[in-house]
Amino acid sequence: MYTPPPTPPQPPGHLGRVLLAHLALVLVLHLGRQWLDDDAGIFFILFGLAFLDGLAFLVLITTGRARLGLSFVLSGLLMFVIGFGDCATHLKLGNMH
Repeated sequence: MYTPPPTPPQPPGHLGRVLLAHLALVLVLHLGRQWLDDDAGIFFILFGLAFLDGLAFLVLITTGRARLGLSFVLSGLLMFVIGFGDCATHLKLGNMH
C-alpha cells in the first residue's frame, strides 16, 4: 500500500507580529504627540514609516519572502489609515470631527 509522503509543515506567518509592532508604534507616536511642540511633525513620521514599509515590501518580494512582504504592506496600510485618521481628527482637518 502506497502512503504519500508527509507534507512539510507551513512556516509560521509573521502577520500578527508585524501588525502588533506597527500598532504599538502608532500608539507610542500618538501618546508621544502630546509632548511634541508641533503636532504636524507626526505626519512626517507617519509618511516615513509608510515609505519604510513600502521599501521593506519591495525588498522582501525580490528576495522571495512574499508572505512576509505582504504582512508589511497590510500592516503599513492599517498603520497609515489609523494614524492619519487619528491625526486628522485631532488637528480638525476636513469634516471628520
